[in-house]
Amino acid sequence: MQIDRYPGKPLKDYTYEDLMKLRRPQLMELFSGLDAPALTEMHGEYRAALLDSGHVINSFLAWLYLYFTWGTWQHKAFEPLDDRHGHGYNTFITTQPRLFENCFAAVFMKIVHIVGSLFRPSFPQRMARIMLNKTSMIPSVFDGRPAFQLSYRDYNTFYTSTMTDEVRKVNDHLYLGIGRLTITLGKVNPMPFVLMGPPDPWAGPEIPYPEHKIGS
Repeated sequence: MQIDRYPGKPLKDYTYEDLMKLRRPQLMELFSGLDAPALTEMHGEYRAALLDSGHVINSFLAWLYLYFTWGTWQHKAFEPLDDRHGHGYNTFITTQPRLFENCFAAVFMKIVHIVGSLFRPSFPQRMARIMLNKTSMIPSVFDGRPAFQLSYRDYNTFYTSTMTDEVRKVNDHLYLGIGRLTITLGKVNPMPFVLMGPPDPWAGPEIPYPEHKIGS
């Protein structure tokens, strides 16, 4: 059962600013007291932001991963396919005309783009919709209770493929997520983030989902 206050403030009144004040242990404690949203509830592009990651190495990795390699992270988006499965993607603001989902190719092309911009005008900013995932309801690896899961394994290459997110609901417009990467010690090194609604409409990713993997 979901708690209704933390730490003394009603969750229905919580905002992004309230979550920003919490340290990682507090965010994990709050997460353990929340319930998962219904999979069919999560539909559209939710504004996304990082919360306290615990230490400077995580902060650097988050910056490299979410604010340098592909652009500036903006949203996580979801579309339910039925009451058990769905899919999603992430959005980034970028001036690159093409983004590569492979992180090594993406970093290389980012450097090429930065060097190239010294000799020619930059491309206009655009919203890139990439980094596909599959969504489902699963028992959380942190406490065994239901969580809304985002799995990147089937659609992405190393190291993005090692990422898994879990999301629970704070209130009707605020969701607390916990990300983990296998290569950064998985659940012992969680990286909290927040999703904020009401969501923008679902637009769909730049690269279509492989049909044989949808809902499988």
